[in-house]
Amino acid sequence: GCLISNTSIGKFCSVGAGVKTGLGSHPVSDFISTHPAFYSLRKQSGKTFAKKQHFQEQTRTLIGHDVWIGANAVILDGITIGNGAVIAAGAVVTKQVAPFEIVGGIPAKHIRFRFSPDEIHQIEASAWWHKDEDWLKANAESFLHSADFFKNIQS
Repeated sequence: GCLISNTSIGKFCSVGAGVKTGLGSHPVSDFISTHPAFYSLRKQSGKTFAKKQHFQEQTRTLIGHDVWIGANAVILDGITIGNGAVIAAGAVVTKQVAPFEIVGGIPAKHIRFRFSPDEIHQIEASAWWHKDEDWLKANAESFLHSADFFKNIQS
């Protein structure tokens, strides 16, 4: 039930039902009409009056590694979601989301960070999402408690 287009998604992401991203956008400033027949050559409604493309309708959305996107969230075009972020169910994401940031609401707002700045740096530096399957299996238990994980990656 998701609609995902023009979006790059990292490894180990969890995407809830009904998530939408890469939907495109319409001009809301200066243009008299928001209808694509006036600015787009794509003929979304079967015709166009434009002689050239006047508006960039789609911008790639980037979703990092280990991101959890709750059910029915909407992520607007051109947004970058950092590694380890959490997007609450039903959120409408209109701004960039930092690594390990939790956001929610309409429009989505900062709720808190999952870890301290130093811990975020350690997790990012570990780049565990690029480790091979043998490493992940051998270290899976340390993913259950952050203190164990931080101790494990420092040794």
